[in-house]
Amino acid sequence: MERLEKKARIMAEMIIQTAKIYHESEESEKGLMETLVGAGIFYLPNHPGLFNNKISKEAWIQLQTKPEKLKLVAEHAIPRKVAGRLLYTKYLLLLQENPLALVELYEKYFGRYNLVLKEENDRLRKFQKAQIFVSEEEAYALAGIELVDFTYEEYLEFQKFQRDSKKKASKKVGMA
Repeated sequence: MERLEKKARIMAEMIIQTAKIYHESEESEKGLMETLVGAGIFYLPNHPGLFNNKISKEAWIQLQTKPEKLKLVAEHAIPRKVAGRLLYTKYLLLLQENPLALVELYEKYFGRYNLVLKEENDRLRKFQKAQIFVSEEEAYALAGIELVDFTYEEYLEFQKFQRDSKKKASKKVGMA
């Protein structure tokens, strides 16, 4: 947790120090700053508590039928650019009062993710643009993605299965 707090404090201080520039900038310049801050958010340390315990229904079906070929994407509930915008606007005062508030925002909102297929992630992108994004639920609905329950333990089992499958495949290649 100490590592997360250190990085979050640095990010919050950077946002606070550049807020004046952000608010005096044109929309395209604001967009750049939102993207940079949003990207920084996703370099904060990950931990199991950030997983929303949800997987897309289509990914879950593929997990049952062909798990060895399944590629899952950790899709963040709040898009990067939206996270950047919210930190410069809605949450700026909170950060100014307490830079470590970014830790809580990260753990409750910005760092949270679901598991989806790559093609589903691609479909989601057009509904996650900063200008039109309303909520995670709306974006998923518009992209035609239904989420179902999937525990972190099940996710770990899947990851272990894939690692074991790769080891077996590489041993077979070495024997040939």
